[in-house]
Amino acid sequence: MVLFLKTKTKKNGNSYLVHKQDLVFVIFPNGFFANIVYSWQKINFRMKFRFLNSKRQFVKASYYNAIIVLVRALSGIITSKVIASFLGPSGLALFGNLRNFIQAASSFTSEGYQNGTIRYVAECSDNEEQKNRITATIFQLSIGLALIIGLILWLFSSTWSKLIFHTESYEYVIIILGVGLPFFSLNLLIIYILNGLEHYKKLVIVNSILSIVNMAVVVFSVIQYGLSGGLVGVIIGPILVFILNFFALGKDRDLLNTVFRFDLFSIDVLKNMNVYLLMAVYSTAIVSITFLMIRNLITEKLGAQDAGFWEAMIRISSFYLMFFISLTSFYLLPRLSKTNEFKIFKKELKGFYSLSIPLLIMGFVIIYFLRFVLLNLLLSEEFLPTSSLFLWQMIGDFISILAIALVKQFHAKLMVKAYIICNGILNLLYFGLSYFFIDLYGLVGVVKAYALSYLVYLLLVITFILHYYKRQKVV
Repeated sequence: MVLFLKTKTKKNGNSYLVHKQDLVFVIFPNGFFANIVYSWQKINFRMKFRFLNSKRQFVKASYYNAIIVLVRALSGIITSKVIASFLGPSGLALFGNLRNFIQAASSFTSEGYQNGTIRYVAECSDNEEQKNRITATIFQLSIGLALIIGLILWLFSSTWSKLIFHTESYEYVIIILGVGLPFFSLNLLIIYILNGLEHYKKLVIVNSILSIVNMAVVVFSVIQYGLSGGLVGVIIGPILVFILNFFALGKDRDLLNTVFRFDLFSIDVLKNMNVYLLMAVYSTAIVSITFLMIRNLITEKLGAQDAGFWEAMIRISSFYLMFFISLTSFYLLPRLSKTNEFKIFKKELKGFYSLSIPLLIMGFVIIYFLRFVLLNLLLSEEFLPTSSLFLWQMIGDFISILAIALVKQFHAKLMVKAYIICNGILNLLYFGLSYFFIDLYGLVGVVKAYALSYLVYLLLVITFILHYYKRQKVV
């Protein structure tokens, strides 16, 4: 029997072995044709099954991530409305200062380890001993830094109070924060570990408890005790959340057993996590400085009111991008961490883009045509001039999602140099173009600079990733 195949073959007894692709004539004795067709059908079925399984996994992750984002967004909107209604703009500003300060402190104790925790837990999910070493090291490092930073907050509480609240009257809030910081950190680390393990249902429960309890405590404290009560509520909430999550974790509660297993502490894990800390602190610092400089630039050239319009656009953008950005960490990072194959990398990105891009386009079209309604609903009529910024902001946001998904490979493969270079160029370009575009286009020039900066950033990220795989000799 003769068959025309794109394969090279090598005789082995009474049959032929299939090797590299080429065009040849093959003769199949002893019914070998039926066997190879059957084997090919099995291989083809497995390939299709893996592809469909990857799709199902992405849809599953998207579904759970959507629940988390929805609960978080609604909780944030309700909290902001209550604070604004009872305390006014000045009260809302003080809450914002406290939250930013907490975020800065927790970047050293937990948030700085997000990508590293997800990556290493995902890689060692089937290796119980190594997984315990990773979780033990992360927990102990986090708690140790939280205690040190908490002590610093307590010793210089009056100074911090004056810096954050412009008065020493809220010194007690800083002291309470020093006590509560370890609980902030543990709550976030539990979420990162569950993310790495891809325990999506449990992740939804823990995240929802975090959002809802924090909202309830702050809303109750503001209504009952005003500004001082609300500020304390921001800190008390995470302590209650940790207690509730202790019971909600169920079987995953065993993760906490490693907190005090000092024999599991690993210097190698510590070195790897410190690299992620460097990346996180660098990113947080450079983004904060860039935004501050652009805001001051707008105020200087156009006025404080225009700076407020730009800030409003940034806030609205963060709300509708929350789902897609969190999905890159929720789904992509654990998947990319498990493979070094370029084909699988492309398949995962293709799956992410094929489902997220249509949603992005559809969502952006709806948001653009409802922008006036959104501005009235979320802010007030004062902010209607912000509507002129939506088009270029959404173009930039679309490109940023494409780039951020790819940047997860920097975290998955610890491409520190590429990460530092790309983020440095992005932020320098953003400020530099804003400086020149404001004179040419007014406030719209800033969002045009944002879109163009991210386009350059996307091209840089693609270049670095292709270079990485070429060095691995897989492209």
